[in-house]
Amino acid sequence: MKQKTVNRRTFLSKSTACITGVGIAGTCAMFGRENLPHEQKQPAIKEYRVLGRTGFRVSDIGCGYPGLVNESVLKAAIAGGINFIDTIEGHGGGNSEIAIGRAIKTCPRDSLFINSKIAVTEKDTGETLVARVKKSLERLDTDYIDGLMLWHATTARETENKVFHKAVRQMRKEGIVRFSGVSCHGSSYADEPPETMDKIICAAVDSGRFDIVMFVYNYVQKEMGDKILELCGKKNVGTTLMKTDPFGGAYNIVTNMVTNYQKENKEIPPNIQKVYSKIMKSQEQAMPFLIQHGLSDLNARKEAAISFVLNHPAVSTVLISFSNFTEVADYIRLSGSRLTDRALSEVNSLRATFGPLYCRHACGICESTCPRRVPVNTIMRYNNYFVAQSREKYAISQYLGLDRPNAGNCAGCEGFCEAACPFGVPIHALLVDAHKNLSLTGEYA
Repeated sequence: MKQKTVNRRTFLSKSTACITGVGIAGTCAMFGRENLPHEQKQPAIKEYRVLGRTGFRVSDIGCGYPGLVNESVLKAAIAGGINFIDTIEGHGGGNSEIAIGRAIKTCPRDSLFINSKIAVTEKDTGETLVARVKKSLERLDTDYIDGLMLWHATTARETENKVFHKAVRQMRKEGIVRFSGVSCHGSSYADEPPETMDKIICAAVDSGRFDIVMFVYNYVQKEMGDKILELCGKKNVGTTLMKTDPFGGAYNIVTNMVTNYQKENKEIPPNIQKVYSKIMKSQEQAMPFLIQHGLSDLNARKEAAISFVLNHPAVSTVLISFSNFTEVADYIRLSGSRLTDRALSEVNSLRATFGPLYCRHACGICESTCPRRVPVNTIMRYNNYFVAQSREKYAISQYLGLDRPNAGNCAGCEGFCEAACPFGVPIHALLVDAHKNLSLTGEYA
């Protein structure tokens, strides 16, 4: 995907705005199957899966938490049959929740599963959490939230948060929250004890407190996810997946980095040139395979990624952050996908070819080797928002708000992280580029 840029001079002066669109009746008229020419008909969700012990049948393709909600795009997704909508408390000053509330206004409320996430601080009490959720309900303009997740648990111990569970019990009694969940992006390996994503989520599932979970799963980063899915299947816990398409990664980032150096007539640093040469060689070797199997375009690779995760019977829904109408149609077409033996072989080949170019989400194995305690996992997640999800402003604001050393500290480092990566990812070069993307200076580390 082509890297997008943001005007850093105006970043702080521009607030996130919610893009509003036509009403639900207009959306249905525009995107309803009966009102479009045959070749333009909106595809529809083909499969609904039971979301664990909630008993709710959710679309296998869901609407993931986006950085900026486009109300019209969300209405198109709902018109196509998507009924799982994920959000987070108060994002963009609450504009995301407001847009969702408008988009679902005329839909039967019991036909949708609205999932939200909330962060719990040391200052929070059960009462403050309940008050915050009620504010979210006002913005969403609904009487209840189907699922409320403890956002971004970084240790197994955090999943036991007494304040969160106390608040959930109260809100369930009041009928404003129906089910409890937890999401995880992995932990910070620079802190002790190091815990993997599967350990954190599996501890949450084993506790019996959670009905649904959210985690990373894709054909490159599958081992941790397989463990989680197996346990969730046994415990009848609903599973929602994020970051299911691993392709791109270092290839897009480093090639864009080299292009920027060339445009600015600057000398390419030796370490970046070395990585670039490695990527070009890998791409050259992979292209005949990709062309032979019809995977040389982005849509075909996307289909392989979605087919892989939907093939697992314990997967409830795959969350996609839609940014336009084309993406809505393209992903809904993948509903009901399964991997054939041939397709599985192709995915395995993609994994072998491009695995070394993908910085695994929720991994963080390299972080303990960093002498400056840079949170590699977190920074690469923010850079993924910037590069792959077009959430530039959100990614920059999160990066600037880090309470730990950022990737600006990577300048001149010999690359302890890169040496420690068991997957051979050129992580030091990726961190250098992440700093350029996410810092307001726009300069390489």
